[in-house]
Amino acid sequence: MPDFDKPRINLLKLIADYETDLSTVSQAIKRNHAYLQQYINRGSPRQLGEAERELLGKHFGVSPDTFKSGAELVLSSNPSKRAQDNSAPPQTAIPEYDIAAAAGHGNFPIATSEQEGLRAVDHWSLPRRYLAAFSEHPELLAVIKVAGDSMEPDYQAGERVLVDRSHVLPSPPGVYVLWDGLGLVLKRVEVIFGSEDPVMIRISSINQAYGTYERALSEVHINGRVVGKWVWK
Repeated sequence: MPDFDKPRINLLKLIADYETDLSTVSQAIKRNHAYLQQYINRGSPRQLGEAERELLGKHFGVSPDTFKSGAELVLSSNPSKRAQDNSAPPQTAIPEYDIAAAAGHGNFPIATSEQEGLRAVDHWSLPRRYLAAFSEHPELLAVIKVAGDSMEPDYQAGERVLVDRSHVLPSPPGVYVLWDGLGLVLKRVEVIFGSEDPVMIRISSINQAYGTYERALSEVHINGRVVGKWVWK
């Protein structure tokens, strides 16, 4: 996954404001449905071409330079529909992805693009001001479903968790979604103090029936930090 630079963050903010999705916008700029998903999640292309920037600018009513390296997000005279609606607070549409973080042995395959199965199956719309308490980048939040029992009682199978995809280093220690070499797992992760070359992390469960194991940080891919979950009473 590439770093979330300014053009990518700007694009995700606009998509959240318009309550649309990457697939729809990809087709609106006359590209295949997975084009922007690949751009965001895989860094391909590394930068958007001039033609794509022009079409995105027209689609969202912003300067094409919004999608250029180092750009700031400046709305033009055609603001988003959310900005036009002064009767409601700004909302962020959080995608729920059709993958499961295995709170167990973790042998679920991870999907990395729409073409490989990663697609939003729903969107959770929440006030941006509320989400700002959990993440500096609400547009990079995602919802996924828990599978397995190794994180019980804190995380039950079937629960939805809120993941901050901008938080990809395990500092401070906490519960993260990561690819550990075998599968996509939901685990407590902490850096082993004093380790270097390579830096090692400790991966553990809340359910004591499951063991603790260690990996080099370079051997795993951290997808984000869990910052919340939904509990139904």
